[in-house]
Amino acid sequence: MTTTSHSFTVPFILVLMISAVEMATAMYTPSLPAIAAHFDVSEAVVQWSISINLVGLALSGPLYGPWSDSHGRRSAMRIGMSLFFIGSLLAWLTNSIEVLMISRLVQGIGAGAGITVSYAVVRDLFDGKRSAQILSYMGMAIALSPGLGPIIGGYLAHHHGWRSSFALICIISAFMLAILYAWMPETLPQENRPRFSLREMASSYRQSVKNLRFLTFGLIPSLMIGAIWVWMAGLPVLFIKHLDVPVHHYGYYGFAGVLFYILGAYLNSWIVKYFTLQRLLLVGLALCLLSSVGLLVLYGGGVNDPLVLQMSSFPFAVGLAFIIPNGTALTFAEIKDNIGTCSALFGALEMITGAFGVFLIGEFFTGTILSIALIQVLATVISLGLFVYLMRPKAA
Repeated sequence: MTTTSHSFTVPFILVLMISAVEMATAMYTPSLPAIAAHFDVSEAVVQWSISINLVGLALSGPLYGPWSDSHGRRSAMRIGMSLFFIGSLLAWLTNSIEVLMISRLVQGIGAGAGITVSYAVVRDLFDGKRSAQILSYMGMAIALSPGLGPIIGGYLAHHHGWRSSFALICIISAFMLAILYAWMPETLPQENRPRFSLREMASSYRQSVKNLRFLTFGLIPSLMIGAIWVWMAGLPVLFIKHLDVPVHHYGYYGFAGVLFYILGAYLNSWIVKYFTLQRLLLVGLALCLLSSVGLLVLYGGGVNDPLVLQMSSFPFAVGLAFIIPNGTALTFAEIKDNIGTCSALFGALEMITGAFGVFLIGEFFTGTILSIALIQVLATVISLGLFVYLMRPKAA
């Protein structure tokens, strides 16, 4: 049960925090070719700065979850945002590709609190379809960050160089840290907190890993988030370097996709009252498969127009807006205890699939849409297979 104040204030703060985290990656993606040229390395090496950030998220999440269970959600978020600020400052001042990689790792370690603890906070305050609605509302606002990020980053890179994106992220993270100290309430009562110990943490993770339905449901949104990271990491290099899109125009292509995600999230928040979460999840997967196969058809037909390629991703964006909130709600419906630990495990799963997706696109990118489309088709087909398995009567 939650208060009216918490039902607005807490989601609002979570939106700001996750938006700052996501903007840290989205804003500098138009600068990937420029960073590669500055440090005289390949685009694949610079794309690893995205992967290593996601690895930091994956590694830190499993620690933030149990910590937030024992010491409260607020303290975990404050620690994480402090590390995120330090990493952002290092990225701004970096003088080598190695320092950039380290700074991105620190950013990821700090950002893990935002990703991990946010799910736990929503689960603290909301249940069932209400949590799916809250996640949809949050998704609409959060989606604006990676949508606006490349637009802002493109103009900053064009007029002030690639470092300016990291400078702005540093300022935003400092502002976010101040908000966490000034206004974030604690959502986990003291009497509901278990004692923190490494032994109990290990036991909690063992129990969570044994929950196969939780893990299987969690793989579906995780794989699809990995697929969108493939798009985010591969598209700037494809559009800017190979299809001659100006760096300060690139962000508008991504923003169009974000608008369709917001449309999908709005539709989901409305129709979730009339349909089961399982049916909406299936609709989302079908839309993603349609979009990914459409990219393969365009590649086979020799279509390389950036606008056409971006428009073909719109069904994927809408489908993702159905998959993430409903898939997440179904995932957390499978647990009753150790919510912070399960949230951490779920967040780590998302980041690992994202990092692996970026690694794949860095290794197999050929200067066309083919590798992006193939990875997205593979992620969607696997997710559909998992969904079919979970819907079987004997899957429990």
